[in-house]
Amino acid sequence: MDNDESITNTETAGAEGAQPTPAETEAPCDLSQEIQSLEAQLDEMKDKYLRSLAEMENLKKRLHRERDNIVKYSTESLLKDFLRIFDAIEKSIQMAVELHPEDSKFIDGNRMVEKLFLETLKRHNVEPIEAKGMPFDPQYHEAMLHVERDDVLIPGLVVDELEKGFMLHDRVLRPSRVTVSKAKEKTTKEE
Repeated sequence: MDNDESITNTETAGAEGAQPTPAETEAPCDLSQEIQSLEAQLDEMKDKYLRSLAEMENLKKRLHRERDNIVKYSTESLLKDFLRIFDAIEKSIQMAVELHPEDSKFIDGNRMVEKLFLETLKRHNVEPIEAKGMPFDPQYHEAMLHVERDDVLIPGLVVDELEKGFMLHDRVLRPSRVTVSKAKEKTTKEE
């Protein structure tokens, strides 16, 4: 009987060893699911890392651009104040021409100062805005008056510049204050 029991136990043990238990069949399935889960987490972390890296690069570029703009336009308010001096020089020349046209040395001296002032502004990237005879552009011109003139056929042209405008690099430092032509109103004769 002992022999029969041991044979049965051996057969049972052999049968048990040959067929995996339910716990053993779940383990490889659980491992593959865990691997898939970890791979998904890894992909998500890689994506977050790449997005954070791109965001940092964009932040660096934006800060660099802002710093460049601060340096580029840092003198803007000072230059605006200097434009008042230019206006005074220009008005001085106009008044001298009107009141004392015979004093050519004084007028020429003022024109030389004006030219020197414009050259100095140009060295600091300040350029005058061309206005007279140009089409009116609200980005560069500020219309002070609209006038009808016989010598201007096209409406919307700048016919006179009241105050010169200036650009600092690619930005308007001060718009030109101008007079703009408008279309003549047609009058109909009643017979």
